[in-house]
Amino acid sequence: MQMLKEDQFKAEAPVSRLTIRQVEAFQAVMLLGSMTRAADFLQISQPAVSRLMADLQAAVGFVLFRRTRHGMVPTVDAERFQREVQRVFSGLEELERQAMAIRDLEIGELKICTISLYGNGILPAIIARFLQLNPGLNVILEIDTHDRLIDWLNARRCEIGLVSLPAFSGNLVVHRLAAQPAVCVMPSAHPLAAKPLIHPKDLEGVPFISFPRESATRFQVDSLFEREGIERVMKVEAGSHEAVCNFVAEGVGVAIISPFSPHLRDSPALTSRPFHPALVREVGLLTRDETQSLPGQRFVEFVMEHFRNSVDGR
Repeated sequence: MQMLKEDQFKAEAPVSRLTIRQVEAFQAVMLLGSMTRAADFLQISQPAVSRLMADLQAAVGFVLFRRTRHGMVPTVDAERFQREVQRVFSGLEELERQAMAIRDLEIGELKICTISLYGNGILPAIIARFLQLNPGLNVILEIDTHDRLIDWLNARRCEIGLVSLPAFSGNLVVHRLAAQPAVCVMPSAHPLAAKPLIHPKDLEGVPFISFPRESATRFQVDSLFEREGIERVMKVEAGSHEAVCNFVAEGVGVAIISPFSPHLRDSPALTSRPFHPALVREVGLLTRDETQSLPGQRFVEFVMEHFRNSVDGR
């Protein structure tokens, strides 16, 4: 082991802070048994290792090595210090493993919020496929109204929102996914099912199931029929696509709904036809770009790719 000057082995009050390089060199010397082998391992010169040991001893304030007839040997304090160093290095190794697990999406949590249309429809299937690719992640899905989702995203209660557009997004980033015209849904045996295309005049005097007055869909539909001067028979007002479709399936009336509704394909009692003039329904993701987590970034990429490769988001 390379000789150090005698005054380097006197216990001193700490004069500087430890550095990672000093501790790495000390660990190498203790494990490999000499400064020569430590220098080779660290790919630096022996004088550099000697300097690091001298600086470390000055920093810790106690003697690390003593000169004997057999060369330089670590002190009891150095051996005790080495055990603490080993514990720190083990912790760093675990920290590195955890960092790699976060990077590779082996661990983590993703909070997503959406409206009932997507929470009960296309989103669970998308999340399920995403989790198949990233089984170490946990997902929390919140379902509420558009306005509440915007509040949750701004308050960082959720990281990603899947909503119908347009939405009052404020400072949130909007990722547009798909846009399709709304459809007219009716009982499978309804007389209008014989028509390939439904116009407003076809619904004059027909019992109609509507969404609540404060909804964007209700505003668009009512405005269109008012412009056309068409009177519908308003039978029921319901607050979700599921409820609207259930009323239609029971024969209460017809409705104009989002083409992304899962109930169009889930019920043999229902059928749908294109509606003209088109009332475009658009779906998008809302995110906070400055605080996007790795799972959040990957999920946004996954969802956008999913919609690029599908016709109706399924």
